[in-house]
Amino acid sequence: MELLTARRLLAAYAMLDGHDRLRAPHNNPTAREETHDAEAGATGEPDEAAASERVLRAVAGLLFRLTALTAAHGPDAARGLLDALAASSGATHADGAVQTVLSFLETGRRPGEVTHRGDILRALRRRAHVSQSLPRRPYSSPFDAARDRGRPPRADSPPGPGPLPPSPQARPSGPGPLPQSLEALAASLVTIRSHLPRDLPYLPGPLLTGPSVDQQVDRRTVLISPPDRGYALLLAGERPRSGHRIAALLHDLRPYLTPSDAAWALWAHVHQEQPGETLDFLLVTHDGAPRRTRWAYRPWRHRGDDPVRLCRDRLPSVDTVPAQGETLVAGTGDPVTVRAAAPGIVEVVAERAAEAPVRALVYRQPSAQPPGLNRLAQRAAGLVGACRGRAVASVASGQVRLDRALGPDQETATAIGGAVLRRLLDEAPPVPLMAVQMDDEGPLVRLLPRDYRAYLQLRLPRTPFALIPRSSPLVRSIAAVLYDRLLSLDLGHRVQRHGGGLFIDLDDGSFRELVADVRSARSTGGLLLETALLTYRTDPARFDAYFQDRFGLPGDPHRTITDILDEARGHRETARRLAALDRMFAPVTGLESADPGVRALVQDVLCEADPGVIHINVLDDYYAAQQQRVRALTLLLRLPFRLLSLHYSTVTGDVFLQE
Repeated sequence: MELLTARRLLAAYAMLDGHDRLRAPHNNPTAREETHDAEAGATGEPDEAAASERVLRAVAGLLFRLTALTAAHGPDAARGLLDALAASSGATHADGAVQTVLSFLETGRRPGEVTHRGDILRALRRRAHVSQSLPRRPYSSPFDAARDRGRPPRADSPPGPGPLPPSPQARPSGPGPLPQSLEALAASLVTIRSHLPRDLPYLPGPLLTGPSVDQQVDRRTVLISPPDRGYALLLAGERPRSGHRIAALLHDLRPYLTPSDAAWALWAHVHQEQPGETLDFLLVTHDGAPRRTRWAYRPWRHRGDDPVRLCRDRLPSVDTVPAQGETLVAGTGDPVTVRAAAPGIVEVVAERAAEAPVRALVYRQPSAQPPGLNRLAQRAAGLVGACRGRAVASVASGQVRLDRALGPDQETATAIGGAVLRRLLDEAPPVPLMAVQMDDEGPLVRLLPRDYRAYLQLRLPRTPFALIPRSSPLVRSIAAVLYDRLLSLDLGHRVQRHGGGLFIDLDDGSFRELVADVRSARSTGGLLLETALLTYRTDPARFDAYFQDRFGLPGDPHRTITDILDEARGHRETARRLAALDRMFAPVTGLESADPGVRALVQDVLCEADPGVIHINVLDDYYAAQQQRVRALTLLLRLPFRLLSLHYSTVTGDVFLQE
């Protein structure tokens, strides 16, 4: 790059270059300036050469920032900017370089390819003139939120969210405030994002507070995962403290930028600051698609290096994770595998030389919380609090199929279930069980139970938790006892057999499915199994202990099933192992021959249950009629518990309670 072009760029875009950036960028500007000037004098270089060198070093730092800002239009736009600048040479192209940067900031394209009105640049100039700080947020850290929760606003406080904390002493722990130059760069990225088409996911999603999970890969490398599993970050550096500082800066940028945008901001910031240690950066995200962003920083000395080539040679590598996954090399050479573990979930596995590998999961992040979801959840919690009079034994937050991705229905059910649980936990004990049912009937397992379990535990309050397969042999054995109870209550005349299923008259003018398939060992449909599941939820620990002891299992039966599904050894092998488990439980799961031991256990659980104890189901409104039939069957069987069901609609935003 010619000196004239460099000066023109510095003059045109100085407002984007951060605070006091006309000197060469590094940690200790004065010391390095003096060192460089002394070296120039010792070698006989004229002062003009030293000044020119400083300009080229300054414009290199500016180019890193401009490239990061252009990346808001996509990683291809960032490379396109540098390619276009590299193609320009000579004094006659100095003004053209300024226009090239302007066009890429506005549109991500070369001049003339797309028309624009300069709105983004005007907004950037206005922000630089007023303030280069980030937009204010209500809480810059979980400590601020915890400290101020419930505190009334001061009389002299302005409306709206409060400012960022002025100093690290304001919070008990955690990283300090953002460096001024990085904050200015992030503020410019926020400004550009706000001017892009609104159908793009330009906003960061809601964050979960809590400690991150740091796993040491080797002496130089650490794998970091935040509490909401919004990304996985692999950092390798000469000093662990440097890597943790970058991770802390990424965490502090998340209320304002998506992790992918924050990665570009940190790339520009590190290369402009030029620390003395090397750093390898690998970020795995799920912004609509599994994606990884990778860059490496190596200290260098400016000795006639072309700023454009310098920046282009250090561009981040941004790629979508292929369907079959990919293996990379990071840190000291240990392989890192990145794969799409399931729809909406990416798994990062870092191998270690002498120990077991470390893993981190990344979940697809929504661009913003669905409108009104929090209000819907709070309204549902209020409905439960207003009607119940007995203790709540369990809450079931929706259900999921393991052969498909999570969707809005599950997000809504989880939010409502979480709000209900928090409401119950704020009141008197006992602490309810979170019972979650997963449909494992499908031929394929695309969502591993361990991933679903982690997804729920991150979003729900701390409470006893059970992940229950619909094909549970415990539930089928309880169903056999309840069928025997139905016959002993002289209700057999209500039951009819059609094909392989049983149907029951519930006095509503129709016969309803009692059991979908009597002959199938893995039948999961029918009102009887739904009622058996409620019976299991009345005292799950007791049922688990009985079956574990009776069949000599290393853990409870449900965990045994989910462990088989988690191993994902292929469909045939998984089906073979599950069939072997079904054969083990066959003596107690036959519908028409209830096992005496299970019968005695069910009778004890029902006799010892508090009369009127409540189970709560959170389901889509499609299941409202079916839940009414379950309630009718519990009344016929004279079971001691009550079923409350919360039903929601993701289309209308309504929620209602049935009891």
